[in-house]
Amino acid sequence: MRTHILASFAVAAMLSSALSPAFADTPKDQLVIGLSMTNLLTLDPAEAVETESFDVLNNLYDRLVEMDARAPSKLVPGLAEKWDVAADGTLTFTLRQNAKFQSGNPVTSADVVWSLKRVMKLNRGPASFMREIGYSAESLDTLLSAPDEKTVVLKQSDKINPEIVLYTLARTVGNIVDSKTVIEHQQGDDLGRAWLTNNSAGSGPFILRRWSANDAVILDRNDAYWRGEPKMRRIVIRHMPESQSQRLQIENGDIDVARSLSAPDLKAMATNEQMKIQKVGSGGFYYLAVSTADEIFAKSDVRAVLPYLIDYDGIGTAVVGDYGVKRQVPVPAEYPGAIADPGYKLDIPKAKEMLAKAGYPNGFSTQMLVLSDSPFVDIATAIQGTLAQAGIKVEIVQGNGTQVYGKMRDRKFSMIVGRSGGQMPNVLGAIQAYTSNFDNSPKSTQTASLAWRTSWDIPELTKLTSEARSEGDQAKRTALYQQIQEKFLSSSPPLFSVAAATQPSAIRANVEGLADQQSRSPYWYNVSKSQK
Repeated sequence: MRTHILASFAVAAMLSSALSPAFADTPKDQLVIGLSMTNLLTLDPAEAVETESFDVLNNLYDRLVEMDARAPSKLVPGLAEKWDVAADGTLTFTLRQNAKFQSGNPVTSADVVWSLKRVMKLNRGPASFMREIGYSAESLDTLLSAPDEKTVVLKQSDKINPEIVLYTLARTVGNIVDSKTVIEHQQGDDLGRAWLTNNSAGSGPFILRRWSANDAVILDRNDAYWRGEPKMRRIVIRHMPESQSQRLQIENGDIDVARSLSAPDLKAMATNEQMKIQKVGSGGFYYLAVSTADEIFAKSDVRAVLPYLIDYDGIGTAVVGDYGVKRQVPVPAEYPGAIADPGYKLDIPKAKEMLAKAGYPNGFSTQMLVLSDSPFVDIATAIQGTLAQAGIKVEIVQGNGTQVYGKMRDRKFSMIVGRSGGQMPNVLGAIQAYTSNFDNSPKSTQTASLAWRTSWDIPELTKLTSEARSEGDQAKRTALYQQIQEKFLSSSPPLFSVAAATQPSAIRANVEGLADQQSRSPYWYNVSKSQK
């Protein structure tokens, strides 16, 4: 068993040190956050699909509708002060009169139309979220319109539950950009993609001042924010991949929030009266994935062995800790319509017997990709150990988000430990990345689909998932949800849920307005500091 590091972290550390400003004890009007930025790859809302990007984008941009920070299942007005749903599912949004972009340009319906069309024309990961609800770059030309400066009309191309459409627009794909500013910075026909990778053109509470990859992100207050001036003058996000460093600095008061602490460090800090421990359910999951394009994992008999080679209890207790809860179905157990776990347990003798019947009595060798962050590496190491007991020799290869998820999006991997993100606070939002693959061809652009990334061709499951999106009757939709989960588990999937993911953070006690949030991505607009 060998472990390689793809990047030279020593060189990265030197560059980080050279670029970093001199951070001191945090000022009252600044929120300083420590986290691992290895998976922060872009700040273009039409391209970002990573949780770390969502955290930043959530505070640079606004959406027509938003999920309430303290009750994410509740949709609340954003840039749209109200919306109406017609009998045929057509959505009509009325924009706020006072909303402006950071440039000073007013937010208009033309910006909304341009932003959503831009997502589809660029055709990156977020575009797949719109395609799932029936839209394409071509169809938006006729289905999306701006009859006047403050009205947006979105018609349906397929019969989709309007609530699903609204939840989709409340995600990062629905971030509205300043079309005039972006057009001024576009290069050729890139629609401003190069510029927006590390610049912002939003109407949100903060403005991107600087992003240095694997170093720091600095956001400055948008004094003209339409909801009112944010309480923090500046947000500073520091790249801190080591848990011990985060713990030391938050205990010393050098940072206010630690977002990438190890489970043992979180546990050790739980009794510290100067800290508040926040745990937010993400709706996503830590998973083991294998590629069905791989000669070995293409065999369903081999995939069927893997659930018996994962120590769910051990990983949940000793490895994941505060980062998750044991769960073998990729749907949070508390969601209406979620089914019970199938009850998989580590069973080496059974796994060996199944491997022999599958044609591998002596096991085989393979490679596993994993982010070089906690708890990903720890989960991968635990799975590596139990696979070895059945004769499966795994070489772990660590890397950053580009190196790991990039290969997964290119479908050039055998095995990976990763984390999914819940797309909506319901069964469909949790599981559709696992059960929807409407085009399994290599040229498909549904790169956010885990089923597609694993080359898993599932027309029946995809059809069921599509039916659930369209079903308006709650009881029938719940029945479809349960059918989808059961069929997923019985199909020898290439995706194995290890634990339901939570996002734990340690927050200094004098930081107010953050610890009570339950949103997957935090809102920093109302965060303040007391004199404690």
